[in-house]
Amino acid sequence: MTVPVLLAAGAVKTAVEGLLAAPDAWRGARPRVAYGTVGALRDRILAGEPCDATVLSAEAMALLVARGLIDPATVVPLGVTGVGLAAGNGVAVGPIDDEAGLVAALRAAPSIAWADPASGATAGRHFAAVLDRLGLAELVRTKSLIVPFGVEAVAACACGAVALAVSQATEIRGVPGVRLVGLLPPPHALVTA
Repeated sequence: MTVPVLLAAGAVKTAVEGLLAAPDAWRGARPRVAYGTVGALRDRILAGEPCDATVLSAEAMALLVARGLIDPATVVPLGVTGVGLAAGNGVAVGPIDDEAGLVAALRAAPSIAWADPASGATAGRHFAAVLDRLGLAELVRTKSLIVPFGVEAVAACACGAVALAVSQATEIRGVPGVRLVGLLPPPHALVTA
């Protein structure tokens, strides 16, 4: 029996793992799942890596459809997520409902983890641009832990290695040891389908 291969963005890892854990959810072989950033997985498919299914951003899917690598009839929208700020349990952070609150939280944080923009991480690329627009890039980078994936940033926050983490809300919610402070506020919000 051939094992199906699923390439899935980190933003859906919690959901996929929940589906894989369901005892009666699979007939036949359970898929082998490879997680990564949207950019890295998109590039693997563009380079010809075979897979049976993929879960990526709408933007990446549109590119793969345009290149003839995915049948547009098989593309199914699953939902949306936004870039959010996580805090470790016991870490005091004020609301980030507006730019002033976000700036205050970033300035006050002793440490922040986020995904390396060069890895193709959607949240990491976006957060780097937000820091530049806010004029906080140098300050935040001096106290940052840059990791390959958003889930690693959240894990670092959950174990207390850093106070805050920036990642997709779907990578934050449900992780023991952290809480979602909130989504980045307008005009710095990013919602990804």
